[in-house]
Amino acid sequence: MKTTIDPTSAAYADNRAQMLERVADLAEQHAKALAGGGEKYVARHHARGKLTARERIELLVDPDTPFLELGALAGWGTDFTVGGSIITGIGVVEGVECMIVANDPTVKGGSSNPVTVKKGFRAAQVAEENGLPTINLVESGGASLGGASMHAKTSGLADYLAADEHDAIRLGRQVVRRLNWRKKGPEPVADYADPVLDEEDLLGIVPTDLKIPFDPREVIARLVDGSEFDEFKPLYGSSLVTGYAQLHGYPIGILANAQGVLFSAEAQKAAQFIQLANQTDTPLLFLHNTTGYMVGAEYEQGGIIKHGAQMINAVSNSKVPHLSVVMGASYGAGHYGMSGRAYDPRFMFSWVGAKSAVMGPAQLAGVMEIVARQSAESKGQPFDAEGFQGVKDYVEQQIEEQSLAYFTSGMGYDDGVIDPRDTRAILGICLSAIHTAPVEGARGYGVFRL
Repeated sequence: MKTTIDPTSAAYADNRAQMLERVADLAEQHAKALAGGGEKYVARHHARGKLTARERIELLVDPDTPFLELGALAGWGTDFTVGGSIITGIGVVEGVECMIVANDPTVKGGSSNPVTVKKGFRAAQVAEENGLPTINLVESGGASLGGASMHAKTSGLADYLAADEHDAIRLGRQVVRRLNWRKKGPEPVADYADPVLDEEDLLGIVPTDLKIPFDPREVIARLVDGSEFDEFKPLYGSSLVTGYAQLHGYPIGILANAQGVLFSAEAQKAAQFIQLANQTDTPLLFLHNTTGYMVGAEYEQGGIIKHGAQMINAVSNSKVPHLSVVMGASYGAGHYGMSGRAYDPRFMFSWVGAKSAVMGPAQLAGVMEIVARQSAESKGQPFDAEGFQGVKDYVEQQIEEQSLAYFTSGMGYDDGVIDPRDTRAILGICLSAIHTAPVEGARGYGVFRL
């Protein structure tokens, strides 16, 4: 793939500068989760001779292997501590990819709250769908019934008695080593190339104004192996880019929004491509930047509703694993069509600065004004446009705040807010975890509305 990006242009420099500011802010938000209960409670925990949850995880996983934390910003914007007093993520233990769940005892003794429960459920879902063994590092507030020695020697509840935390982690690694766990999915190609184009450029590709479209091929070229992408139907439905590539040695099909709006051609193109990917057992990556499906009398008469339904049918009945990354905006039914949270992608991440909502702020405010105007007219009353402006402003502000990546991630709608430059590495870890379980596509679809 070739690039048309000019790193010396003013637009690129402006995009990069503002994205770097967002990335710096993301680091500050993550620092809140890393801090746990705060310096005072971490120091008290250490004074008791105990390891923190993150120190336990670091000792548990194999040396020099990554740990992909999921839901790091869970609880952001709520009254609960960011992170939900629990750490969840995928790590490699004795060569086996595992779901690791660790209570953070520096946050109210590790006691659970609603965020903890929701985040724990998500971790269990990820483990179940991808066939990952789960390791729980438990230290949580609650009743203590009997001691370790009694349960190991008398009740038989415990299988092993550890001398201390380090010994417990050693025993845990020993257990995993004897699980005889085998990956059931296809192995990746061993010899693959890094992207030819620099991932650093991702900072300057996406405009700071999400209303300005950008070419997703520039993103794809910086994510896939060797920057090689075989585009499918390149001359049809140009607002959606589809095609095949390889990422960290794994085959993958990609659907990426190019011009924001999905028309009939794009919907039909997506439906066909998704079915093809299922026939070849190829996981799908959805790169979001859409305002939704086109509306209006002309497009409805042209069949946009049934064509959109075809795409939704294909997405909802697809059996191959889905990965979703919100690069820019992801609004309306287009969010669902691009395998948003409602359709349970195996993993979903948002770039810092991205936005997701059922409807865009301006669109929702506009619809409310239309409804209010029609209601007034039906009653023979004048419509006070000036007075309604305050309502529109309030709605736009509220939806704008609640569509921000931090807010949606805090609600558990995705698995994390990420630096665009980390996208390839994160997707590689996810694809490896996905292939712990068999990867098989749907062998038949129901009737499509034609």
